[in-house]
Amino acid sequence: MKYINNNFIKSTLLLSLTSISLYGAPSGVYLDAAGGVGFGDVQSTPKVQYVYKQGYIATVALGYQANLFRFELEERYKSDKLYSASEDGKYSIGVNGDLVSNSQLVNVYYSGYNTTSSVFSTVGVGVGITSLSLQDKITESGILSGQAMLSLGYPITENFISSLKYTYFYSLKSDQFSGQGDGSVTFTLRYIFD
Repeated sequence: MKYINNNFIKSTLLLSLTSISLYGAPSGVYLDAAGGVGFGDVQSTPKVQYVYKQGYIATVALGYQANLFRFELEERYKSDKLYSASEDGKYSIGVNGDLVSNSQLVNVYYSGYNTTSSVFSTVGVGVGITSLSLQDKITESGILSGQAMLSLGYPITENFISSLKYTYFYSLKSDQFSGQGDGSVTFTLRYIFD
């Protein structure tokens, strides 16, 4: 009898938590736009290591939200100012120019909604391809990339949702560039169509 009661309690608790999560989660096609800053880091080519400063990032996405899950296609643009360059780590010189990345990604998100607060959290992952351009001299396309995302969102209205998102983005090693990861923080506005 005790075993049955424990299972009943666990099942009821799980059902209650699921109901709380499902409450208030919107569904539909959406358009998403974001802007923010990326953190400085290092990008290496086979011979030279470049240090870049904090840059800016812009993204647009078209997707579909199905209750707690979102699926989207994202266009990502990031531009960083180059700061210095060193060859084989022997010496460093100041350089001018930009490190520009342009990515196309497929993302999947999971959001946690509840009845006690309008603020909700979201986690997501994405994969895609990236084009890199260094000082408009060294360029390469089709670099396999991935990202992991964590955000806090707030519904301004039924259709407009704002969020603050942290993204860790990584591009795999290619012929012209080493594998490289960096972080960014963006402010996002999303409109869900009726």
